[in-house]
Amino acid sequence: MTNYMQNKYLLLLVFLMGSFFTVRAQLDMITQVNLTFTPTAGNSVTASATDNGNGLVPDGPIVLMESTNYTLNVSLLNGTTDLTSTVSDNGNQYQLFFQPSGSVISGDITATDNDNTGLPIGLENSLTSECTGEGDLSGMLRVVLADLGDGKSVSSSIGDGTNIFDLNWDVTLVDDPQAPPCENEEEIITDVILSWIPTSGGDTIVARAQDPDGEGPLDLLIDGPINLDESTDYNLMIQVRNEIEGEDITEEIREEDEEHMFFFAWTDEVFRSPAGDGNADNRMDPVDYQDADTNGLPLGLSTNWTTECTEANTAGTFRLVLKHQPGVKSATSTINDGGTDIDLTWTLNVVDDPDAPACENEEEIITDVILSWIPTSGGDTIVARAQDPDGEGPLDLLIDGPINLDESTDYNLMIQVRNEIEGEDITEEIREEDEEHMFFFAWTEGIFSNPAGDGNIDMRGDAVNYNDQDSNGLPLGLSTAWTTTAQNQNGTFRIVLKHQPDSKSASSTVADGGTDIDLTWNINTVVTNTHQQMIRNQDLRIFPNPAQNQLNWRLQGTPTQTPEIRIMDSFGRVVRYYANPTVSIPISDLPQGTYLLQAKSGQRIWIQPFVKL
Repeated sequence: MTNYMQNKYLLLLVFLMGSFFTVRAQLDMITQVNLTFTPTAGNSVTASATDNGNGLVPDGPIVLMESTNYTLNVSLLNGTTDLTSTVSDNGNQYQLFFQPSGSVISGDITATDNDNTGLPIGLENSLTSECTGEGDLSGMLRVVLADLGDGKSVSSSIGDGTNIFDLNWDVTLVDDPQAPPCENEEEIITDVILSWIPTSGGDTIVARAQDPDGEGPLDLLIDGPINLDESTDYNLMIQVRNEIEGEDITEEIREEDEEHMFFFAWTDEVFRSPAGDGNADNRMDPVDYQDADTNGLPLGLSTNWTTECTEANTAGTFRLVLKHQPGVKSATSTINDGGTDIDLTWTLNVVDDPDAPACENEEEIITDVILSWIPTSGGDTIVARAQDPDGEGPLDLLIDGPINLDESTDYNLMIQVRNEIEGEDITEEIREEDEEHMFFFAWTEGIFSNPAGDGNIDMRGDAVNYNDQDSNGLPLGLSTAWTTTAQNQNGTFRIVLKHQPDSKSASSTVADGGTDIDLTWNINTVVTNTHQQMIRNQDLRIFPNPAQNQLNWRLQGTPTQTPEIRIMDSFGRVVRYYANPTVSIPISDLPQGTYLLQAKSGQRIWIQPFVKL
């Protein structure tokens, strides 16, 4: 029987590998590539590349009309056999990339077809040819068909994977005498005005960039630095003008908000909020947008900022980029998508205020601490809270009721810390400064079977099941794992958040550093009559962990059916669902934090935590 099963699985593996190599062999035998450009009105244009025995070679140039919207369809042939569907049917592995040069394409060539995970394939695309001015315009178009294997993701680029072909066509844009002049196709911007308005009152700080020669060749020039006060909340309002025609372009940007988005970059640590250095390098990094377009996506004419506390004047830079993204703007579009209307960088100074309190006296206001106990085998999340009854007043956080957990149950505990006065999630700041923070825990012995004991507040070396770590590999504690014992138990549960800049180490204790949180709940375990089937979490393997772009998962044994995959955030909310998942899941667009990956097959459930970097 054992030899029979081994032979059976070997035959299956040979079959699957044979199917893979059959697909690849077909694509390695492409003898003709056709690019068909279809304008919104008029005749289509087809350009080809043919293999006459020495590899694929373009047959001639691509000739397009200027300032025209086209759909681009790619077809692949082996003799008279159409191989286009081979790429389409295996879209999770293959992608066509396009790289124009010579300014013949306005904006990006955007794929309009996707594989079953939502990633582009590139057999069907949209594009707009550039305005030529007077006379024709020449350039090139590079087209690459890449085999990305299991590595295809939202960040895949033209240099990834193995190329099936890599072709370069000459492109000629034909001047259209009926088209409007190019200078009328772009908005003339002569002034960009940044108004930093203190939210608690005081003088507005105005920074400008101006065009010194109107419609001439000179770019906008920065008019002096931005000088902001330390530890101050500002609302930044942006105005864009064309003073040649007395036109407020701000209103046009607002009317066409679904096509525009401001991106920001700044020297790290000049602002306390938003933290970091802006979203020009990473779209998902925080910016406090106060406006949105008709689709609920950020615009950026209004944003909020809080300067850092300083002991001396601090200098940095502040960059502002306005992107025009018609048909491209989305929840994941970046500074690299679409055309650039504005790209300006100011010097930014944060000015020390001698009358302000010393920085070490400026403590984070905490109004809410939320403990979410998530059963790893499914079921309702148990939420425990502590809240501040008087905001910034003298009263401490108050415990809002006991923690009631089921006996003999595995839980993942997620902690969230908030400042509801300013609508701020302090959890993210703790995660960003993880090398300075650590949660310690204490509980009545006998409440939990795992971890055993009574916690690590009295002795650092005692057991706590931390799921997360800081950048040095030391425990953090926003995510922890717990198993209750098999009987009624009552006692207490205490958490302490320590701030340990320059002192956190493998041996630092609850006595080191400052105390941000010290709370104790009553805790009870309750005997229940029914439980879902418990599956050893070790049977679900996820890697790498922490992960940045891709998360791979494997299940030991053979489930009764293909498992469903869910990814849940720190509140137990499902943020991703896959009914027929691949073994590699793209997660690059998830915000940084701790998540749970749940696999469910029939009545069986597996759960493992992971950290998104």
